[in-house]
Amino acid sequence: MQRWIVAGVLVLFLLGGGGLFAVWKVKQRRPDYSYIPLPFNPSSTAAQREATVNELREKLLTDEILTGVVRDCNIVTKWGLPSESAAVAELRRRVIMKAEIDNIQNAPTDVMRVGFTGVVSEHDELEALSQRLIEDVQRAILQKPPEPASTGTGNY
Repeated sequence: MQRWIVAGVLVLFLLGGGGLFAVWKVKQRRPDYSYIPLPFNPSSTAAQREATVNELREKLLTDEILTGVVRDCNIVTKWGLPSESAAVAELRRRVIMKAEIDNIQNAPTDVMRVGFTGVVSEHDELEALSQRLIEDVQRAILQKPPEPASTGTGNY
């Protein structure tokens, strides 16, 4: 009789553990995202914000920049993709680059969200990708326009 009780408790314990594992696994497949908010100038208009987003999207979503992001974050091996070009296509599909309103220090602020979408189990990679892409955003924003060439005339 005691053996049946022990066996029953063991079976219930294993079923409970398997159920908890199944719930955890399902939660790991839920949608997730990671982005970094970049505030816009408060006096900018909606058209200016959209133009800025579109301009940065054109500058940053090139094969050259996304290949650098893939290599730096080692996405091919982490996500089990067949090649770098497949990883670049996947990042291009998952990128978040849009103008929205976020609460920054409890104040609604117009921001540009720069980041990536994915699932909960990829959250660490999504954060690393967002951090790496924001470095390229900063380079693109801080890039100075080329200075005009000297014509050779002027005051010496």
